[in-house]
Amino acid sequence: MKFTKMHGNGNDFVLIDEFHKILVPEEKKARFSRWLCNRNFAVGADGVIFVQPSEIADVKFRFFNPDGSEAKMCGNGIRCFSRYVVEEGYAGKRLRAETLAGIKELEVQFDGKWWVKVDMGRPEFDAEKIPAKKEVWEEDFQFEGRNFRLYAVNTGVPHVVTFVNSLDLDVVSIGRKIRFLEVFPEGTNVNFAKFDGSRFYVRTYERGVENETLSCGTGSVAVVAVAKRLGITDKAEVVTKGGILKIEIRETAFMTGPATRVFEGELKEYEI
Repeated sequence: MKFTKMHGNGNDFVLIDEFHKILVPEEKKARFSRWLCNRNFAVGADGVIFVQPSEIADVKFRFFNPDGSEAKMCGNGIRCFSRYVVEEGYAGKRLRAETLAGIKELEVQFDGKWWVKVDMGRPEFDAEKIPAKKEVWEEDFQFEGRNFRLYAVNTGVPHVVTFVNSLDLDVVSIGRKIRFLEVFPEGTNVNFAKFDGSRFYVRTYERGVENETLSCGTGSVAVVAVAKRLGITDKAEVVTKGGILKIEIRETAFMTGPATRVFEGELKEYEI
């Protein structure tokens, strides 16, 4: 089985091309993804992307987390997906992709480096759309004597944003506590953001990965969406460990960032 390894700012993925033929049966995709994402016994990745045909858009985007759960959306993942389908001739440089979070409009550009601009849709703050059992806005959360003020938003998947003075903190321990708060029935991703007056510096704990990742596209959008609602800014560069994303919030949210195609490979032994 052939595969493609890609990353968006260090958030890495394995792409399985099912545009012409289904390679992994539907009922086995979760188990296959858990195996494939293992960095010791398989290829290793922050997620598996299945490229499929769509009846309502140019292509269909399917995304599975390392724990086997299927996510509605992944910002860095859909940029990699978009570059791939353009290079393979499945879609033009302006394309529409079907996702579980709705149809996303994307624009792929090449100027010596591959860039993808994504219309991420409208950020949702209502509790039922996050989903959350109640509105989480300026909600105080205590961890080992330290207070974190939480803001929840859905930017394709659930996110919590908390602004901090320093990113020198235990993202995994704190993030995991917030991720499993009872107020979030489906769990949440958690973003720690520092603003220097022009840029946001962000570290993210990702649900499904259950760890910090080098970059999170939907998380970066969540940070600027919350910032806009607080009157801070509606447009900013977001600096993650893996690189920079450009975010702008209008009626909908726009994210622009790179997509890197690292290598092609073939699985000789695999678990389905």
